[in-house]
Amino acid sequence: MTTTNTAPYILGVDIGTGSAKTVAVTPSGQISASHRQTYTSLHTESGFSEQDPQAVLAAIIDTIHHTVQQMGTAPAAIALSCAMHSFMAVDEHGQALTPLMLWSDSRSEAFAAALKDTDLGRRIYQATGTPIHPMSPFCKLQWLREHQPEIFRKAACFIGIKELFLHRCFGEFIIDHSLASATGMFDIRTLDWYPEALEVAGITDERLPIPVETTRLLIGMDPAMAADLGVPPETLILAGSSDGCLAQLGSGAVEPGHAALTIGTSGAIRMMTPKPAEDEQSRLFSYALTPSHYVCGGAINNGGGALQWFTQAFLPWSDYNTFVKTALSAPPGADGLLCLPYLLGERAPVWDSRSRGAFVGVQQQHTAAHFQRAMIEGICFGLYSVGEALEDALVPIDEVTVSGGFTASPLWIQLLADIFQKPMLLHQDEDASALGAALLGWHALEKIDAWKFSPAAAARVFTPMENDHAVYMRNYKAYSLLYHQLKDVMEILREG
Repeated sequence: MTTTNTAPYILGVDIGTGSAKTVAVTPSGQISASHRQTYTSLHTESGFSEQDPQAVLAAIIDTIHHTVQQMGTAPAAIALSCAMHSFMAVDEHGQALTPLMLWSDSRSEAFAAALKDTDLGRRIYQATGTPIHPMSPFCKLQWLREHQPEIFRKAACFIGIKELFLHRCFGEFIIDHSLASATGMFDIRTLDWYPEALEVAGITDERLPIPVETTRLLIGMDPAMAADLGVPPETLILAGSSDGCLAQLGSGAVEPGHAALTIGTSGAIRMMTPKPAEDEQSRLFSYALTPSHYVCGGAINNGGGALQWFTQAFLPWSDYNTFVKTALSAPPGADGLLCLPYLLGERAPVWDSRSRGAFVGVQQQHTAAHFQRAMIEGICFGLYSVGEALEDALVPIDEVTVSGGFTASPLWIQLLADIFQKPMLLHQDEDASALGAALLGWHALEKIDAWKFSPAAAARVFTPMENDHAVYMRNYKAYSLLYHQLKDVMEILREG
């Protein structure tokens, strides 16, 4: 139903891995309308994770159009958020020469493994803030150059999905500083393409989009595109940022010491700081939001997706909520059973796409519930290890705002509080990235100070309890050794 809303609003558009979501946000941060459009991913070969860029583009257009219809008036601006690390080759007209490769595409793992621990790899990491890993466009470029050299030579530009949308709007290849800093080829201190990474990639900056500030307001939209979106051609579009940076802003976790943690299919923990993290062990990413705001942290590959795998493989009659409830009925520490949940390899803190999962400590008394609990605790330990790295490189964590599908289980949030020994804050906002985009838009229009925003609804606070903390720390001590102890074993199994 179309309604007429005279209050000014900005559209926050979040282009995610599985869907595009648009929210209409007033200057107070209130969401007045929303719409979501889903799309699918393709896995045609082992390690391949792709999407049809035209299908994603159509979904973005559709969700914006529907939200404008709901509001009944034109927005003050459209502000963009986007998942990181997407990559495709296009010709000079912006026509796709390849499918869209997603962050989860691991086909370039051989290149990443060869470069990661070299002096060159460490220099590129320190300059760009992006760990050497198959997720990054930097590594995907190497695969394309080696395996599809004709397309590599033909491509006029290498871009992600948000850059494709902006090209449709303005006819230029433009990338915001935040998404650029997730490519692995962008110097996060000079805010320009990093020459040494480009040399390794075999390209010049002429084959990459023009970097612009995340607060850049663009005007002069193509009239046909504006008509598809249902807005006037003079509508402003904010270049915007990556979803992780904007989720931090949308959740109000903007001060050093205030971390944001999310668990969906994967997971992450991040903190906003005035400068990039200095991490000699290459455990953390540092992504630019503005010249004085960086989001530092780490993502894990295996969150709710690991639970989904276990359920489908062993408990097909169960569901997510039953899984979690059954798991947490087992005793804390799972009676000494440990899980290294690296089903899809791992990102932070080890950044090894070829690593494998394991259950260790199996004894006769262990039941299915013990295995389920060990898996959930393993996911929590993975995030805790990233939190330790954040505290090593930055400042102590004082509190953590949580989000994602796992927050449907208060017991799981409490488990995290007990492991971290930090208060966990739940705001029940599933649209933090889209909301953050709109807030950055209002900030660019000088209507609000986005850094002073706090979610309207009071947070539910999960206070840490100490009863079982010693058990968790005993298991975590063993967990933190597992990957390194098993790495040679994993290598042997890969050879098979």
